[in-house]
Amino acid sequence: MIMKFLGGFIVGVITTILILFLIYIGSNTNDTLAGLTIFPEKGECITKYELEIFQTIVPNMALANFGKFPNEKLVLLVNYEDKYYYDGQKIQVLANKCARQIGIYQYETKMEIQKTVPAVVIE
Repeated sequence: MIMKFLGGFIVGVITTILILFLIYIGSNTNDTLAGLTIFPEKGECITKYELEIFQTIVPNMALANFGKFPNEKLVLLVNYEDKYYYDGQKIQVLANKCARQIGIYQYETKMEIQKTVPAVVIE
């Protein structure tokens, strides 16, 4: 009887560890980000300017400035094609492509100010 209990206990521990590992793997994907809301349909083309990465959030998502002063705007640039960004990187949006809005990104600055910016992909 003690062997059945011990065997059941070991199987339960292994199963729990496996389930927790699968939950961890599922929650650590690069296409999800707290505060990112993806729209059911893509929006309008926002820009055909050069984008400059302001701050990388995760390797394939970064806050970027586009446009020229005083009309400079901030967007979350998302890339689903295994391209990674780095701070200060400049990205040219070619004439046959555009930065299309796919959602919004809400975040809090270091000064505790709530910000909402468009989330875009280059296509």
